[in-house]
Amino acid sequence: METQNQDQKKGKGTLWLVLLILSGALNLYQWQNHSTTVNTYEQKVDTLVVERVNVEKELAETKSELEKYRGISANLDSLLNEANAKLEEQAKKIKSISSQKQSMTELNEKLKKQLADLQMLRDEYLGRIDSLLMANKQLQTEKEQLTSNVETLSKNLETTVATASVLKAEYIKVTSYKRKDSGKYVATLLAKRTHKMDVCFDVLDNKIAKQGDKTVYLKITEPGGKPVGNRSTGSGTFKTSTGEEVMYAATGTLNYSGSKQNICLSYEEQEDKKFPAGTYLIEVYVDGNVAGAGSYTLR
Repeated sequence: METQNQDQKKGKGTLWLVLLILSGALNLYQWQNHSTTVNTYEQKVDTLVVERVNVEKELAETKSELEKYRGISANLDSLLNEANAKLEEQAKKIKSISSQKQSMTELNEKLKKQLADLQMLRDEYLGRIDSLLMANKQLQTEKEQLTSNVETLSKNLETTVATASVLKAEYIKVTSYKRKDSGKYVATLLAKRTHKMDVCFDVLDNKIAKQGDKTVYLKITEPGGKPVGNRSTGSGTFKTSTGEEVMYAATGTLNYSGSKQNICLSYEEQEDKKFPAGTYLIEVYVDGNVAGAGSYTLR
């Protein structure tokens, strides 16, 4: 009997032990399940936050990247205004998604779609910006080429007009004279008797050249290559249109009217000097340009 009672007590103890173990296992399972649920929820929240940050970052970077091209041209600024309007719409959508009462999975998918839409929008407008920049560059190149052509044509025209407006002298006639004791001059061809040279010529008509006073220079070069001139008798130097400094024997002023005009210039040597024999080069300059040339021989 006593043994039977002891067996019953042992059975009850075992039952309680089993129940206690089962209760502990159930509590452990419930805790683990709760912990898993909490972890899963936290992971979804973290993912949602990351997606929201990525979308907002993409929005800010897209705006910043597009704004780099503002101010280049009016067409480009208009395109950027259009892009900014669409980006503002995207920003409103992102804000709206965050306030919607939906599952985190749905919100996460919507944010992912917004990120993809933003990337597509950025690529679309960068492509259009690139096309406009290329078109602007082509227009600038064409404009520069046109400007260069106009400048070249203008320079060519100026050169042509300048060349055409240079006055020409023809029919250069030289007469050499001996000065008599009486002061009168008589023509001579003998070098040792010559004291003076008169050079007369026609300045031809030119409708392009400016009218008005023109400075005329007479350059005489001796047979040996030395320029004839004496500063005490009115000779001097002048610079040609090319910048060369030249000695002139005589100078004068021509009031040019556009029509053919005759002019004479004279050079006279000092009493104690004579003209050497030989052929002289006679050159006429008008306003620094060679107008004509000829030769004259003294025996």
